[in-house]
Amino acid sequence: MKLLVILPVVCFLIVLNAAHVESKSRFMYQMLVFGDSYADTGNIPKSDLSPESRQWYSPYGGRRHPSGRLSNGKVQSDFIAMLLGRSEGPPTYRLRSRYVDMFGMNFAFSGSGVFEVPQKVPTLSEQVDYVEILIKEGAIKDWRLKDTVALVAISGNDYVHIANMSSSNETIALVGNVTTEIAKEVKRLQDLGVPKILVNNLHPLGCTPRHSRPSNYARCDDRANMVASMHNKNLAEKLGSDHENVMLLDLNTAFSKLVQPSPDAAKNPSDDNLAKTFTNKLRPSCESYDPKGYCGQEDENDHPQYSLSDLDDDPFGNFYWDDVHPTHTGWYFVMMQMQEYIKDFLDI
Repeated sequence: MKLLVILPVVCFLIVLNAAHVESKSRFMYQMLVFGDSYADTGNIPKSDLSPESRQWYSPYGGRRHPSGRLSNGKVQSDFIAMLLGRSEGPPTYRLRSRYVDMFGMNFAFSGSGVFEVPQKVPTLSEQVDYVEILIKEGAIKDWRLKDTVALVAISGNDYVHIANMSSSNETIALVGNVTTEIAKEVKRLQDLGVPKILVNNLHPLGCTPRHSRPSNYARCDDRANMVASMHNKNLAEKLGSDHENVMLLDLNTAFSKLVQPSPDAAKNPSDDNLAKTFTNKLRPSCESYDPKGYCGQEDENDHPQYSLSDLDDDPFGNFYWDDVHPTHTGWYFVMMQMQEYIKDFLDI
C-alpha cells in the first residue's frame, strides 16, 4: 500500500531540490516567521529538562540531534523555506546579532498565543513588536521588505482551557477575540511593509493525541474540532477583502485528509492515497506513561518516562510525533498538499 504514496514524495523532493530549474525569484524572498511551536525552530533557550524545554532533549530530533524543534525533524516553517530554495527556516530571533540574515528571521516561540498563556513567552503582538523595532533601527532595510513573505502560525494555545469554559457564549467570545487579534497583527505587518503574508487556519484540534487519548486514539474530539471550525470561519471572514496579498493556509483540510479522511475519500484517488499514508493517524510516536506527562520526560534516575512507537523507524508509521505536533513526515505531507498554491501566491 505504501507504493501509492512514494511517488508524490519523490516528486516533492525533486521540486524542492530543482533550484536551477525553477525561477531564481524564489531565492530573492526574505522570510519572517511568527507564531508558536508549529513554526519555532529554537527560540526557547535550552535549560534543564522540562515540558517547556523538551525540544532540546532526546528523543526530539529523532535520529538527528535535537534542534529546538518540537518534532523528530523539520517543522512547517522549514518546509516553506524549502519552497524558497533554502534547506531550513531562517535564523531565530534568540540568536540575533546586529544584522539580520539575508534570508530573514524567525520570531516564533513555542507555547505562544495571541494572548498571555501559561507559558510566559512573547505573544504574537510582542513578536511583531520585535520586527517593527528592527525595521525602525534599519536592521531590516526597506528595499529588502519589498521581497518579504511572512508566516503567521497560531495553532491553538489560546484554546488550551476551552474544555473548562462554562458556556458556549464564552467560547464564541474567545474565538472572536483570538481571530480579531490575528487579523489585527496581519494588518500591522502589512502597514510595516510586508507585501506577502501566509496565515495558518487551525488544524483539527480534536484529532491531536492530547484530545484523542481518552478514546485510546480511536476517534477525534468533536467539541475541540468544532472550536477549530468556528475559529477558521471567523478568521476567513476577518482576512477577507480588507487584507490583500494574504493567503490563508488551510491546515484544517490538509491535516484532515491525513488523520480524519471523509467517507468520500475513496472516491477521489488522490484523497484515498493520502488517507492511507500513515499507519497510526491519531496515536503519537512518542507517548508519555503519564497522561499529564510529556515526551522526553525522565525520572530522578534519568530513566525515560515515555515510550517510542515500534513504528518509529517507519516514516509512514505515525502522523503525530507527540501530544500535539506532527512528525517530520507528517509535516511533509501537509505541506505537499499546499505547495503549488503557495508557489502561485508568491509567483515562483
